[in-house]
Amino acid sequence: MMATSRLNNYLRTHRKHSGLSQSEVSFLVRLKNKSELSRLSRHERSVRAPSLRTALACQELYGVAVSDLFAGLSDSVASDTRLRMKRLQARLQAKVDPKSTGNRIMQKFQWISHRLLPMPNFKLVQHL
Repeated sequence: MMATSRLNNYLRTHRKHSGLSQSEVSFLVRLKNKSELSRLSRHERSVRAPSLRTALACQELYGVAVSDLFAGLSDSVASDTRLRMKRLQARLQAKVDPKSTGNRIMQKFQWISHRLLPMPNFKLVQHL
């Protein structure tokens, strides 16, 4: 996976709270050798984003949603995706025929518009 800019993640916080060593976490999330152990260190320092499999394993291990474990990356991805959705919405709006409700462009426009409605933030805050 490609390197990311330094965005907050809470892997080290949860590992320390659990009392587990990097070696033990590596075993639990199936990182098998020394180079993969150093990969865990890079994940903890936000130098490298983990694979989806590793992120999901950490979610299971710590009992914390991936979006909370990698809050900085999650927020960045959400912001970028919503910006792109707004751009697509504008493109589709230019193509929409207001007299036709059954066409595919209208369906896409309505779906994007619905997804862009403000959503309440129901994130649970974990206190360590």
